[in-house]
Amino acid sequence: MAVTPSILVLGKEADTAEGDERDLLERLARGEAAVFDELVAAHQARLLRLARRLLGWDPQSEDVVQEVFLVALRRIGRFEGRSSLATWLAAITVRMCRRWRRRRWMWWKWLRRARSEKRPAAESSPPAERDETCQRVRRAVQELSAADREVIVLYYLEEMSAADMAQVLEISPNAVGVRLHRARERLRGKLEELLEE
Repeated sequence: MAVTPSILVLGKEADTAEGDERDLLERLARGEAAVFDELVAAHQARLLRLARRLLGWDPQSEDVVQEVFLVALRRIGRFEGRSSLATWLAAITVRMCRRWRRRRWMWWKWLRRARSEKRPAAESSPPAERDETCQRVRRAVQELSAADREVIVLYYLEEMSAADMAQVLEISPNAVGVRLHRARERLRGKLEELLEE
């Protein structure tokens, strides 16, 4: 049976985490203090990578992930187990990134109004990279709209299945396919523009 690499990776995570996940949730429900540290240790690196990619490698991604864990701790009783804990945390991360982008947008809007001049937001410079192609791809992904960036990051960089993406983004699997197709077309256009420079 041929299995794509993304399904293989997610399948391994699901197999190893499923039993541990139930135990972790039961211990959290009992109020064991050390369990939260285990939850953070198990998921922090992946959620930080996701947040950085969704926020365009912004240095405040770490703050967003801290908020994700605080929200998860407050809402752990609402976790129904219809998805994996990792998918549930990814969904919270996507929502927190959207919220952070809205707050940042409102702040820049207020700042421009307060200064009474239009000044573009300072761009955060990504770390210097040796591979120029990688820089161009990263720049093209950063220039996508937030909705397009979400599906590109989740599918290609996080290697999520369409079903998991549907749960994370709270849309139907068909909508995931449509958004992914449109995002690919826009990304292709951005890459063509950057390659012509």
